Amino acid sequence: MSLRSLVADDEPDIRDFIGHVLERAGHVVTLAGDGAEVLAHASAESYDLVVVDHHMPRMTGLAVADELRRTSPSTKVLIMSGDLDVGDEHRHFLPKPFNRNEFLAAVDTLLAAPGTG
Repeated sequence: MSLRSLVADDEPDIRDFIGHVLERAGHVVTLAGDGAEVLAHASAESYDLVVVDHHMPRMTGLAVADELRRTSPSTKVLIMSGDLDVGDEHRHFLPKPFNRNEFLAAVDTLLAAPGTG
């Protein structure tokens, strides 16, 4: 069964790139433009993985991760950001910029981790 993934970034090129990489890895991907859109999708459907940028309109990635931890505890969340301090607040963090291999390694590590993301 394919993993269901939700990708949120307010930069369309990054969002599309990540979505494409995940689709090539066999995921069924939904795209979102901001954190509030992530929560709307997550309230209607369940996802195995949410990849979210930290700096977005309406909600930060950390706020999205906190809300998903409460409402969808089995969903794993990977936060991306150029702000390295975000990694101090969320254990599954990928610093920007990154390449395809770094991204896939972070996703694999997260999906293999026990418990919630």
